[in-house]
Amino acid sequence: MQTCLQVRSLQFFHGSKHEITGRTALLDLKVTGPLPDQVLAQLDQPDGLRVLSPQEAAGFAQDRDWVAGLLVGGRGSSGLADMAAALIVLLQLWARMPVHKGQVLDARSDRIRLALPWRRQQLFRNATDLMIALLTPEADEIEMSRRLDRFLEQERRGGLAPNSMRFAQAAMARDMPVTVLNQQTLRIGWGARARQLRSSFTDRTGSLAEKLARDKYFSLQRLKQAALPVPEQRFVRTPDEARVAAAELGWPVVLKPVALDQGRGVHVGITSEEALVGAFYAANTLQDRGVLVEAFVPGDDHRLLVVNGQMMMAARRIPGGITGDGKQTVDALLDQVNADPQRGSDPRNLLIEIRRDDEALACLKEAGLTPDSIPEAGRFVPLRRTANVSTGGTAVDVTDIVHPDNRGAAIRAVRLVGLDIAGVDFLCRDISVSYRVGGGAICEVNGQPGFRPHWLSAPERDINGEVLDALFAGQPARIPTAAITGTNGKSTTAMMLHHIWQNAGKTAGVCTTVGTWIDEDKVDTQNLSGLPGAELLLGDPAVEAAVLEMPRLGLIRFGQACDRYDVAALLNVQNDHLGQNGIDTLEEMARLKSSVLQHARTAVVVNAEDSLCLQALEATTAPRRILVAMAATTPALAAHLESGGDGVFVATQDDADWIVMARGTHHVPVMNVADIPATMGGLLHFNVMNAMFAIALADAQSVPADAIRTALASFANTREKSPGRYNMIDGFACPVLVDYAHNDTAVAELCRVVRALPVTGRRLLALQILGNSGPHKLENNAAHLLESFDRIAVLPDLRVIRKYGYFTGDDPEEEMRQLSRETLIARGASDGQILTGPDSDALVEQVMHAARPDDLVVLMMAPQDAFGHVDRLRTHHGARG
Repeated sequence: MQTCLQVRSLQFFHGSKHEITGRTALLDLKVTGPLPDQVLAQLDQPDGLRVLSPQEAAGFAQDRDWVAGLLVGGRGSSGLADMAAALIVLLQLWARMPVHKGQVLDARSDRIRLALPWRRQQLFRNATDLMIALLTPEADEIEMSRRLDRFLEQERRGGLAPNSMRFAQAAMARDMPVTVLNQQTLRIGWGARARQLRSSFTDRTGSLAEKLARDKYFSLQRLKQAALPVPEQRFVRTPDEARVAAAELGWPVVLKPVALDQGRGVHVGITSEEALVGAFYAANTLQDRGVLVEAFVPGDDHRLLVVNGQMMMAARRIPGGITGDGKQTVDALLDQVNADPQRGSDPRNLLIEIRRDDEALACLKEAGLTPDSIPEAGRFVPLRRTANVSTGGTAVDVTDIVHPDNRGAAIRAVRLVGLDIAGVDFLCRDISVSYRVGGGAICEVNGQPGFRPHWLSAPERDINGEVLDALFAGQPARIPTAAITGTNGKSTTAMMLHHIWQNAGKTAGVCTTVGTWIDEDKVDTQNLSGLPGAELLLGDPAVEAAVLEMPRLGLIRFGQACDRYDVAALLNVQNDHLGQNGIDTLEEMARLKSSVLQHARTAVVVNAEDSLCLQALEATTAPRRILVAMAATTPALAAHLESGGDGVFVATQDDADWIVMARGTHHVPVMNVADIPATMGGLLHFNVMNAMFAIALADAQSVPADAIRTALASFANTREKSPGRYNMIDGFACPVLVDYAHNDTAVAELCRVVRALPVTGRRLLALQILGNSGPHKLENNAAHLLESFDRIAVLPDLRVIRKYGYFTGDDPEEEMRQLSRETLIARGASDGQILTGPDSDALVEQVMHAARPDDLVVLMMAPQDAFGHVDRLRTHHGARG
């Protein structure tokens, strides 16, 4: 079969890309031939979905443009591209996998590029294959229908139950984050504000309450003791006990299993011992735990939905059956009923097929009819003894006419059982009349109630959404989020903001390149920055605010950590990691990092001293823009303030440097720079900038000013709070400074700080970062290093050597050592100024042993390596502290 589309490439990302919410697939399609207009026209009608599947189309509004409704921004200029994207989204939804809208990135005559949501890779691949088959000029309608049926039968095994799917769709419509934890359980929301649901079970549904509800006998005894109307019951284990119970209760009776739902094994209106015994064995076969014989309560079967102590909906359930027209036989009428596209044999169908089985024939016999009889017009003939939708019934909405007494009895029953969501089965002749007057009884209180009676009785109501609204009680589903990106300072700024949130009284989480914390607990020591850390934090019910470091590699590999952030910051764009992962220029790096700003919804904070950061503002839609600079006279900041914008800068006040927040001409001093320990009295310009970014982000998130000041006044460059960032280590013969200066800008700043420190002796450096990736970084920074340090030990790191692959000889470590020495000597170093050797531990120990009390030792290496040396030397040599 000749297709008009072929897959060129397909990439799956676990984070958000472009304008897709959630996991994103980038699909590149080759257009191999024209698609006849009639194929698109057939699917593109308001009821075009019926061409694919009448049953599934019934769940979509037929008066809307379904293609536009499944695409970000609606339709574009290419009908084929729009249809391809919309079909892949639609097929995933029909497979009961909740996904958001798709996006057409590019549509040409020979190529289509799409960004699409996904949750299961194989489902997405199969949906793509089916889309291509459906958009085939020679596609046979009957064969395509069969193929779609096979697709749905297979893929729905891994999809959600209908109720869970509706909850997911209702949540997405409300902009609530949805996570599918497994095939049936959803997490809606983030962190401390999230709720979990498994169909209509919630994370607050008590297990004891659920067990009580399942035990029909004891739950009704509980209601009876509370003076609620319930039918008389007897618990029996043998047919003889059933006969005795029926005689005591009086005929007719109802017989049901003690702990089954959905009407399974229920026999209503039993009038003879023979029928009673048959019903007993039938019910006992389904569940060998005994059965209930119950007094028959005349009237209709009503389902009342109670949520958090409020009745939300009520439906009168009608048994599966047919309505005569005076012309057609029972069989013909039944065929007509079962022809409804919403009916099917799958128990998850909205309506269930009514089979011509023994129960149907028995009901006909009781009505004096046969399958060939022609019922008079308007006569309803039930073919099921119970009114459950799961056995073929349907429902009518009666919410507005439920009598207050009946409503109150249902609410009280649910409260007594202890459920947060429950379906109360209420039997009575007229639900608008009090049970105290017209009679009636509660025959069951159901935990995890199905919502199908309510979907059928009032399809225009979004009952699942209303239940979600009740569960969240007006509270947002999202916790505050801040995303921080750039080249230098991300981790420190993130840790500062995390500390600020803690001082504001919130349990905050932060993920950085050196670890992930929840409050003071370092829950993981790995680099989980970006998406991995965000998933950990947003999935933890303790976390009330999340701070996310967004690294370059994480953005490339995963995409955005979540669909949007409250606030985002771009600190700077420097020469680091260029030539890796397809990023070759600073402009390309800036475009990558500016994508974080594009996902901010409340505010963005950018460096007014960095032209690439300023350019990133062009693409952001956040209503508030805060510019940060060391001086208010910085041209971009000055112009921004003149136009009434927000800014943060340093100004002199009473002969001291103060951080100032401003909006236009209104300036508010926040705190003295010297009061922030992390700035080392203002010496660390990087940390002054980092503190200003943290202040701006916290203010944008409405954190109280007192909490901001208190937090920064207690934030020091400790190993715990800011590992690898200007950590001064005590307890050795001389001060030891640890810093992870791994790019040119950071090295230059570290060297400036080292020269400015009051050191009367020598400055000694153990260097493990530069050199191992090749000589270029040593060449770029040699002047700073040689000006600042009296002795430099260049440590080999085989992991980095292998990663960058610059040294390829038989002994790459020796190559690195030799070339590093030659590079530094060529830049003016003396031979005795450079130490090299094959053993990093021995080199560090040599530096430390050579140090005198008035010296300074600097470990310029990754935190885990630096602290490994520190801890080893303390253990082996008994260093103080």
